[in-house]
Amino acid sequence: MYPNPIQEFIARFASLPSIGPRQASRLAFHLLKKSTGELQDYANVILALHQDLNVCAECFYVSGGKDKNCEICNDPERDQSVICVVEKETDTAAIEKTGRFKGLYHILGGTISKLEPESYKKLRVKELFERIKTSQKEKTPVKEAILALNPTPEGDMTALYLERVLKATGVKITRLGRGLPSGADMEFADEETLGEALDSRKEMKTK
Repeated sequence: MYPNPIQEFIARFASLPSIGPRQASRLAFHLLKKSTGELQDYANVILALHQDLNVCAECFYVSGGKDKNCEICNDPERDQSVICVVEKETDTAAIEKTGRFKGLYHILGGTISKLEPESYKKLRVKELFERIKTSQKEKTPVKEAILALNPTPEGDMTALYLERVLKATGVKITRLGRGLPSGADMEFADEETLGEALDSRKEMKTK
């Protein structure tokens, strides 16, 4: 239907989140109208994502340059006693936009899926547990872990799993309160709603 270069472009970009074959084909024809210089700019920006960014060794957020940790983890003004546990990087950015959270973060890298019984093994739960336990030997130990996970079946399942695992650390475990409707994605929530959910978080207690 299309020449090979366009077909290959569509195949590559259709594999990206929220982009299907139709959107990828539109992108292809849009880019065909751009100059070689503009296309090179796009290519440079994409390459920079890999070349100029690192994954934070502490919370797994993105960090620029050669820093081992991200700006948030390196900020001495952040509250070291509270860790906000999120599914992905964009959730961290969404919470930061509210301006209401001044603690640290921990990115799990996903949630538990009913369709994949072993999916919990792919999450950074062990790193979170060890991070909390290590902090308890330091001057400012972690006292609270906020499970800021989406109110979806996967998010609920992951929160229950984390609660059981983190119970052994003795920290207070809370979850976002009112504001986010069931099935919502924090990434698309407005700042006021997400801020209210943070402020009204409730403690989780295993029966």
